[in-house]
Amino acid sequence: MQIFLTISAFILYLLAINAQAASDCDPSDEDCVLVGDWQFSVGIGAGVRTNPLADADDIPLVLIPQVSYQGEHVFIENLDIGVILSENQHQQINLLMTPSYDQVFFHRWSPSNFFIDGPGVGTAGNGGDIIGGGDDEDIPVIDQDVTGGGKGSVGDGKRLQDLHDRHMAGLAGIEYNLTWDSLELQFHYLHDITRVHEGEEARVVIAKPWVSNRHRLLASVGFNWQSQEVLEYYYGAPKEEVGFRHRYTATDGVSQIIRVDWNYQLTDSWDLRVLASVRHLPDAISASPLVNDNHVITAFVGGVYHF
Repeated sequence: MQIFLTISAFILYLLAINAQAASDCDPSDEDCVLVGDWQFSVGIGAGVRTNPLADADDIPLVLIPQVSYQGEHVFIENLDIGVILSENQHQQINLLMTPSYDQVFFHRWSPSNFFIDGPGVGTAGNGGDIIGGGDDEDIPVIDQDVTGGGKGSVGDGKRLQDLHDRHMAGLAGIEYNLTWDSLELQFHYLHDITRVHEGEEARVVIAKPWVSNRHRLLASVGFNWQSQEVLEYYYGAPKEEVGFRHRYTATDGVSQIIRVDWNYQLTDSWDLRVLASVRHLPDAISASPLVNDNHVITAFVGGVYHF
């Protein structure tokens, strides 16, 4: 946690430097590039994120805020914060801090269920305590399987709130971006610096943008490797919690993600947006007794207002 606070303080210092640089810049100067520019928007519509946990309700998506900041050395994209180490016309290397993702299934009001956009695979930012907040109705219930095994069974029909807490982890590491022949490649290597599970993740995304008049389309495919520590923390079921017959130890695994995002500019302030993504879960997750599905679908249709 101390490392997380130290990095946060350093980033706040860089933000202050960027703000000063923006105020010293003369917009009338053709060579001036303004930094410290904040952008805000909110999507309003109808959408859903399916929940793979046994007997858990799907997560509705109605309001989707977006916050971004681009500075000379620092950027913010919703809940992701980065420090630019090196960049040129085609490549960029950054330090990145981002919350974990998998806790969104254990708590309806996780910020990750509102900020669904981010530079990483499957992240939309993330954050918040997983268990221990909100009403009991928000906690999925695992039904008891009278046969004593199979999907949807966790020991003696325990509720998830009776298992160990699934908290948000703060991840930090390296981000590499490459633009090559109209394709965009992004790579993340991240480690839990908050010591929640002390696991690691590696993410790779290849994206292809298309722009035509008022239409903007972005199609991407990605892979997200998560270490055993990550998946065991979120999806493992030790015998101390669920009994000997229902125990489960997760291994590491790789999720595959496909996503399509289409925007149509209606006015200077309003866009029409259609978003759809599918995350295929690895066997290390889908084999858990906490889980009864092997994929997560996210879909949203609505308008986006730019402030």
